[in-house]
Amino acid sequence: MSGTLYLNEKYANPHTKQVAAKAIRIWVRVADAFDIDLAARALEGRWLNEAELKALRYLVFRPIEEIELMSHAAVKNIASATKESDKEPKDRKGAVEPNTARKGSVGIANYLTWFHVKVIEPRMPLFSNVSEVLRREVRACSSELKKPMSGTKSMHPHLIRSVPRERYLQIYRTVYLHYADLFRTARGRLARNCIRDRAMTLLGSEGIRPGAIGNIALKDFEWVGKREHGHIQIKDNTSKRSKKLSTSTPVQKGAASSQNYNSEITVKIWPATAEAIQEYIDTERLAVTTRGLRNRSKGFLFLAEHGGPIEDRGTITGVFRRAGKGLAAMGLLYKDAGDPYLQGEAYDFNAYLLRHSAASFFYDEKVMEKPADVVMNLMEQRFGWVKGSAMPSLYGLRAISDAASITVEDYMESLFAEAKVVKSTKGESDEHSQAGGRAGGC
Repeated sequence: MSGTLYLNEKYANPHTKQVAAKAIRIWVRVADAFDIDLAARALEGRWLNEAELKALRYLVFRPIEEIELMSHAAVKNIASATKESDKEPKDRKGAVEPNTARKGSVGIANYLTWFHVKVIEPRMPLFSNVSEVLRREVRACSSELKKPMSGTKSMHPHLIRSVPRERYLQIYRTVYLHYADLFRTARGRLARNCIRDRAMTLLGSEGIRPGAIGNIALKDFEWVGKREHGHIQIKDNTSKRSKKLSTSTPVQKGAASSQNYNSEITVKIWPATAEAIQEYIDTERLAVTTRGLRNRSKGFLFLAEHGGPIEDRGTITGVFRRAGKGLAAMGLLYKDAGDPYLQGEAYDFNAYLLRHSAASFFYDEKVMEKPADVVMNLMEQRFGWVKGSAMPSLYGLRAISDAASITVEDYMESLFAEAKVVKSTKGESDEHSQAGGRAGGC
């Protein structure tokens, strides 16, 4: 019962609710095996012991179906396994990905903290020393479950995950000018949706979250042309979808959530990004919406090959994966020698790497004309971060270390000039021109 109350109170997004529900199922399995009665323990100032924590941190690496088939004895034996006989949980056959395991462990910690605050604490004796002892036990348990796990990609809130300014602009330039070299099929052929994929990647470079990209409606995009900036309205368009939302449906952050996300915003986008979106609308999008007897787009901007809305996050992830593969082949993801923040030899390319890099560039440009604290507030609005988020100062720090001094106007001017040269030198025989001349673009 408490698990259902917790899920309904804390989560509206079906994907995050499913992840949290799985974490609770793991907890219930351990609680049953060890016969854990938190209410009784609370009166003694106790919470979880070392053996129970060890079982939890092991089981989050196992598939939930396997966990629920285990006997009580098998669950308890996890805690008594010796170092010699026990491999690392992540190295055992059938183990889930470390990042998935960490989500489970953090999910259990969050649920137990909620259970203490909502269920246990109000029933504890007033002015009791036991209550303070219990609080310390709960905090210690939560810290243990939230410890980083071997093999996970660090999600530490104070770890900068972006590229330096010059590399960011190189990536944007390459996507805009040379997208035909980036978006290729497994056989090396030009991808059918390459113009769409370019526009989506450029929007990612503007800092738009991947879920929001798949949720933009056609009418949310405005551009007057003539190398002017465009505008994208980021809002909840899930009601336009005819299919029921699933965990894989791309949605705007905070859609249908009771939490206060600052994610319904209007974003000013660069002229090159707006031009790329319009090119997609006039070519590939037009082709798929007029192919059949009816328009199946539901009014969404970016469409799947069948002409309907993109229904799966995997489609968007695949766009950025292909872009990353192409950029890596061009040598644009190797470590910048002057980057003090990258841990490793290459950048892990994804939509959030672009989003965070865009945030640093935004700070860099705006701080030349406004006080830093004002720019931080603007960043919260521009990137849809909640009030008081640490993200503006984090990526402002990157901008300061890069010591940048270029404006968007200067960069756009040089980019359009280069695009003109590229088009004139390639000629009609160029593969891009041939593809662009056909209905449906690439």
